[in-house]
Amino acid sequence: MTRMATLPDTAKPIKRRNRAATMERILRAAGEVMAEVGVHKAGINAVAVQAGVNKVLIYRYFGGWNGVIEAFVHRGFFLSLFSERGLDAVPINPPAEARYQHWQALLSNVLFELRDRTVARELIRWEMANGQTELARRLAHLRNETFSRAFTKLGLTGLSDPSATTALLWGGMAYLALSSDSPSAVINVDLGAISSWERIETALRRLVIHQGVW
Repeated sequence: MTRMATLPDTAKPIKRRNRAATMERILRAAGEVMAEVGVHKAGINAVAVQAGVNKVLIYRYFGGWNGVIEAFVHRGFFLSLFSERGLDAVPINPPAEARYQHWQALLSNVLFELRDRTVARELIRWEMANGQTELARRLAHLRNETFSRAFTKLGLTGLSDPSATTALLWGGMAYLALSSDSPSAVINVDLGAISSWERIETALRRLVIHQGVW
């Protein structure tokens, strides 16, 4: 009896790589669609067309639209910090004299990603308008957990209420980023000028480092 040929040992790794590549393509397509039409108008059909895949595959990999959004955030497409790789880059218990510099650099990166990533701003707009939905609550939970883990790694948890201070800074950065879509002056700071964002980053640095807000 002739034995059937067996698949080479590399078959499963190749399949896993293909799946990972397809998931990556789907998530990038989701970002492109949301950036173009907004989160409220985006959906699996449009993403499937943009990614060049059958929508059944999206359901299989992500379970539905909510799963696409959660994976999009978890993989760092929303903000780099919100991924495992982003959190891994946060130093663990740096020296006290460097703690605030690390935290300021992290916040500055968040500020500029909010400014530069259209899809990040669209997700914030959607969350603000749909805060009572299960997906919005899950995204808020992820944000809270991300910052809490960053506090712990940087050794900020024993200091004066980093959560409240970060909430204030996050709210201000998000507002400025959202306002930048229709450039205008916010308290005499022209959001259409690069020099203004340099001023904002300088103010952020002063708050975190020089004034010791923690």
